[in-house]
Amino acid sequence: MLQVIRQVFSTGGARDRETALRDVAQAMGYQRVGTAIRDVLHRDLLTAVRRGILQNEGGELRLFARNLTEYHRDDLKANFLSAIGPSWIARDEAIRRLARWLGFARTGKEMMKEGRSVINGLIRMGELESEGREMVRKV
Repeated sequence: MLQVIRQVFSTGGARDRETALRDVAQAMGYQRVGTAIRDVLHRDLLTAVRRGILQNEGGELRLFARNLTEYHRDDLKANFLSAIGPSWIARDEAIRRLARWLGFARTGKEMMKEGRSVINGLIRMGELESEGREMVRKV
């Protein structure tokens, strides 16, 4: 769902909440926005704002960042730790989870490079531990 929200907001600029609900519902294939759909989409939009996919500026929602490099480093680190969960995980899979967490559909070379940098920073800070060159987990 967050990928659909990112896709909808990647075109057309800022939207008020009603327009955003309608546009996301249409992208999901719904003809109209009933109460049940409105509730679910409203929660999804709030999640998108909380995760930093969207920003709420004066009652209008807009895409916060088009790629990982546009995020503030501390926000990326916090999102990374939230996205990976508590278990050991391969570094590349952790970066893919961060990308999905932030609503990106694909993980390209630049995103992988930025993700590796975030991982190395978190290891240096003592927030992540590594096992060999492949696996990481939260401390």
